Amino acid sequence: MSRRDLPIVPYRPEVHAEALFAFVAKVLGAEVCAKRRQVIETMHTTMPGRDRFPLRHVIVDGDRVAGTLGYMPADFWIRGKRTAVRFTHDLLVDPDYRGGGLGRLIVENAFALGDFFPGGMWMTDPCRKIHVDAGFQDAAPLVTYSLVLDPASFVARRGMPLFKAAAGRAALTANRAVALRRARRAASRDGVQEILRFDANTDAAWEKLVPGYEITRVRDAAYLNWKYLAHPWLPYRGLLATKGPDPTGYLVWRLAPDHAAEKRAVVTDFLTARSDADTLRRLLARVVVEAAAAGMESVSVLTTQPWAVGLLRSMGFLPREARNTWVVAGWQNVIPGEWLQDTSPWHVCMGDSDGDIWTGSN
Repeated sequence: MSRRDLPIVPYRPEVHAEALFAFVAKVLGAEVCAKRRQVIETMHTTMPGRDRFPLRHVIVDGDRVAGTLGYMPADFWIRGKRTAVRFTHDLLVDPDYRGGGLGRLIVENAFALGDFFPGGMWMTDPCRKIHVDAGFQDAAPLVTYSLVLDPASFVARRGMPLFKAAAGRAALTANRAVALRRARRAASRDGVQEILRFDANTDAAWEKLVPGYEITRVRDAAYLNWKYLAHPWLPYRGLLATKGPDPTGYLVWRLAPDHAAEKRAVVTDFLTARSDADTLRRLLARVVVEAAAAGMESVSVLTTQPWAVGLLRSMGFLPREARNTWVVAGWQNVIPGEWLQDTSPWHVCMGDSDGDIWTGSN
């Protein structure tokens, strides 16, 4: 049997788990594999939508797993209609089998399912190329915005020439001073509280906010608690904004893990009414103040919303040089083709797809 004839089969934990994680440990190392296994196991036991079988395919060679591709089910609101979708994620091929086209075969298998895949996100360049070669289509790159809280550390890690480094530190230091002053002022206002879990009673409030966006993920307590606040080892934190008795938005964020080389706090998810800059400002201000107190080098946020970009700029956030590539498939008869290049109709955050949950390094 040639490598291209190896069967692609739905992953069943009771059958394939030990072979899968032996291969993941070989490719990524034992420590990364152990954490990855924790997340994958929650997908099969507690993740909303886990009944949408299969959640993963594996390429098998006897009792070995030679490659794998996962699918994360989700629901999206698309112009007011709730639509079932899936993300591709976690494409891996055993080094012993590379060069045989197995990565492309398993992605082609996903494409042939005919589902709407609204984004295989946070992928490496080789992974993106495999998806595009298999029929997925590039979407406009996503931009992350960062507020630098430790200019000296930020500049030092970039190895800039002496004069450029000095100018960069001076500009970033001035920006930090203004940003922190404004954030402390906004954070002193009432109406933002930390929460340990999302309450299903607020689901109706979130549903009322989404009609302002043409396309966005369904965000409810079941999803948010599974994805973030019940994460097996990343300490995500939730913030709830209110006006009087009514919820007006939420935000999920985390500090950098202890092992991270870059001490960057990230906002992985947020939702407010479209153009509700006041609520988002209060939520972000709380993050900025607490991240600065914790000694973070920077705070990062990803958004596709022009109004939110404007708010970020006013708070001192600047676009990061790196762009996040993503690809889409099965979009025909689901969304207009122009939405692949004009992302302003979308409400996308860093935590969408499998962004951030594997290592906390996005």
